[in-house]
Amino acid sequence: MNFLGDCIFLQTSEVTRSWWKNLDKPQPYAFALLVAAGLFFELVVHYYFQFAVVYTHVYYLIIVLAGLWYGKKAIWIALFFGGLHVVVTYITLGIISPDALIRALMFVIVAFVVGTIVELLHLYRAQLETQNRELTEINIKLASSQKAYETTNKKLHLLSSVTRHDIRNQLTAVLGYIDLSKMTIKDTEVLTFLNIAEEAAHTILRQIKFTKNYEEVGLHAPQWWNVPTGLQALKPMVLQKEITFSVSLDDLSVFADPLLEKVFENLIDNSLRHGGRVRHISFSCLTTDQNDLVIVYEDDGTGVRESDKERIFEMGFGVNTGQGLFLSREILSMTGLTITENGPPGKGARFEIRVPQGKFQGIKSTISPN
Repeated sequence: MNFLGDCIFLQTSEVTRSWWKNLDKPQPYAFALLVAAGLFFELVVHYYFQFAVVYTHVYYLIIVLAGLWYGKKAIWIALFFGGLHVVVTYITLGIISPDALIRALMFVIVAFVVGTIVELLHLYRAQLETQNRELTEINIKLASSQKAYETTNKKLHLLSSVTRHDIRNQLTAVLGYIDLSKMTIKDTEVLTFLNIAEEAAHTILRQIKFTKNYEEVGLHAPQWWNVPTGLQALKPMVLQKEITFSVSLDDLSVFADPLLEKVFENLIDNSLRHGGRVRHISFSCLTTDQNDLVIVYEDDGTGVRESDKERIFEMGFGVNTGQGLFLSREILSMTGLTITENGPPGKGARFEIRVPQGKFQGIKSTISPN
């Protein structure tokens, strides 16, 4: 609709709404004129000219407007005009006409129905206005709470960032002094203690890195992530260790947290650290009966013991920080993805990442599991 059309539409809406508001609110003067008109029709048209039809339809207009303005009080108006109509009919005809009685009864019924509907509408309107006020107050409180949350989150993010930076600087200094000490100290017992201290410092550094990664989980909106392209960036991790690396994922893209690359990096790192004799790593995919996609990561290392297949995703489990697979599961859960390990112990690790239907694209051919 063009600008002129919009203006005409708005003006028409305002006129219509203004007209309806005039009917919605009681109009005493207009009502008095209508009652006077009704008396005129009854006393002049019916009594004086003795016309007994058509004019009574005007009463319905008066009764309906009375119902709109005064609710069930319109019944009194209906009784007044109905009774007046019966009396005038009796005076002119000398009998109480059944038609006049039925017409008077219809006046009362119409007044009752219209009045009841209007009072119910007023009740519902009052309830809606109350709910709207409550919702407005809730929205104001939510907006205030959101602003306070954003401010608090920003401060915490800044505090943790500064704290991590300071801790890394101090640990760098500690590691430097440990290296200098190891160059000058020949006592094997002291060197053992220094090696333990150095490993502890490196563990703290890994934990600091984990806090940064975990803080960023869910921080940014999910996006489509091209898996083969992302895996190419991780290929140097295995090539330098003379491990073959194969990817059979077509042009797969997954709708996930931007940290999805960290998941695959953790899986490869897990194989390098704990796989022992790993010589081959592969990525493939298959579909399920529910039309979900499963990204399969496999290596030919020592695998995972049956008792540890679920524990490896727990925080702190493992010989290092025990945080990589825990973080991976958290990242995947942001968009409803899941990860499990079901490889045969002693024959290599096999991790399956299940991607729900609608959150992957770019697959031309997949293999359904047996």
